[in-house]
Amino acid sequence: MTSTSTRQRLPNRRPAHTEALEVGGQVFTATIGFDPDTGQACELFLDASKRDSMFGAMLNDAAVIISIALQNGVPAAALAKSVGRLPASPVAPVDLDYAPGQKVPASPIGAALDLLRRFEEN
Repeated sequence: MTSTSTRQRLPNRRPAHTEALEVGGQVFTATIGFDPDTGQACELFLDASKRDSMFGAMLNDAAVIISIALQNGVPAAALAKSVGRLPASPVAPVDLDYAPGQKVPASPIGAALDLLRRFEEN
């Protein structure tokens, strides 16, 4: 399978937003890079609080994949909808599949996608 899209190189200096996020007691940093011409989010960097950890490596790999998806026109909202969510409040195990109410990201990747989605909506 060959790709028909051509990735355009982003300028070395571009607008960015950095925010600390917490999921399950784990703090990490998400930085979103924006295309200076369009203002659209086009890349994501995730940094774990523990350097050289498996968790950090997984976040970095996920950020690369998310960045490639963004640069190929995949909306952050579509990605965010596709990742795991948990009920925001305690739910009995029998009700997990039918739990009404707000759902929160199950992982730091979901939290970063929610952050990206907020920038898409503005």
